Amino acid sequence: MRGFLQQAEDILDVATSGDAGLQDVVIVMDRLGGMRMLDPAGWSLPALAAEYGATAVYRVERREAAVRVEGWNGSERCLVQRTLSSARLFQLPGMGSGNYRPATMLLPA
Repeated sequence: MRGFLQQAEDILDVATSGDAGLQDVVIVMDRLGGMRMLDPAGWSLPALAAEYGATAVYRVERREAAVRVEGWNGSERCLVQRTLSSARLFQLPGMGSGNYRPATMLLPA
């Protein structure tokens, strides 16, 4: 199974590469590697994990000009976020090599 934090970053990559009409969604990962995408309204991540017997749960949401992915797997929490702007600092002349990484935070559950 892929690493918990790496999976959150992969979800963030997909969420920020698509349509600007992104809607909030929860992704529930099961023990066999299966995935469900659900409406997050009224659910906490631990409740979804318990309801579906999930190994990990990720909430994807748009907040103003950013997309964030919050993950929970029972023993770890993470939050990764990326700003959606047409010109990022690393793209400006003299601002580095372009190796952009999203803000990443791993928290105890």
